Amino acid sequence: MEKLYKILHKKLWIEVSPSIDQYDNEWMVAIYKRSEGKWYAELTKDGFRTAQDAYDWAFAQVDSYEI
Repeated sequence: MEKLYKILHKKLWIEVSPSIDQYDNEWMVAIYKRSEGKWYAELTKDGFRTAQDAYDWAFAQVDSYEI
């Protein structure tokens, strides 16, 4: 959770959710950026096997790119 609060200072947020399809057992992730008082999805990706895999991918994107 501490990592999430650190990226919040960059006006970013990560949301991980289970896939909509009830038979999929997959996870999806969105990286949001705050601009002009609103949150916008900058990057999204699905198909992760676990929620942790989704978070790991998202934090790597935040760390390696200027989103």
